[in-house]
Amino acid sequence: MPGPRFGGRPARRREVVLYAVLAAAAIAWLPWLGPLAYPFRLLSTLVHELGHGLAALATGGEFRRLVVAADGSGLAYTAGGWRLLVVPAGYLGTAVFAGGLVLVGASPRAGRWALAALGALVGLASLRYGLPSLVSPEAAGGALAVATGLAVGAAFVAIAARASAGWILFTVHLVAIEVGLAALADLWTLIGLSGNGAGQPTDARAMAEMTWIPAIVWAIVWALAAAAILAAAIRAAWGER
Repeated sequence: MPGPRFGGRPARRREVVLYAVLAAAAIAWLPWLGPLAYPFRLLSTLVHELGHGLAALATGGEFRRLVVAADGSGLAYTAGGWRLLVVPAGYLGTAVFAGGLVLVGASPRAGRWALAALGALVGLASLRYGLPSLVSPEAAGGALAVATGLAVGAAFVAIAARASAGWILFTVHLVAIEVGLAALADLWTLIGLSGNGAGQPTDARAMAEMTWIPAIVWAIVWALAAAAILAAAIRAAWGER
């Protein structure tokens, strides 16, 4: 696959990143491009739920299964572990995922290896933790989790194997921007939900029950932390160049 070219010459890295930013903005804000945002929405949810599960495993707990719903919501079933880390790991893990892509995306070589590794990991993780949901009442959510993981994983591996350096840069940054925007949008929604006196269960309300600190405080803290993670990654990758 030939790399993007502008004016008959290979694109400079900043130009490729700019095109990724413009593409992400178009997908986010042009209604007729809305269907293109849906795969990124599902990927963001999958990363969020894997964040919960991996945090549970890292702190001595269990990660039993996950589901991803067609409306973009999801749920990870975990047991044990350090709940003070497991609960925020969904939102903050998604921000770390996006920020990490920005960091490795500054180098086409690192970006290529990162896409290949992430493709394999996302595909395998969706099989490991999505398949158990197929024999649960949430079989549809398990099937969508597996399908999302396998489709995204295969796409990442294929791009890593065949794309030029320019397309690697473009893809890594497009995915990072879309997932980062989804994380921030979800946190903005969480702030709104947390401001209500009562409502549906959320991660912020789960933290409030454990700490007696209001859910709205946790939602704002997580939003600021996610924004700081993304800003730091952008500055580290491109601020001095």
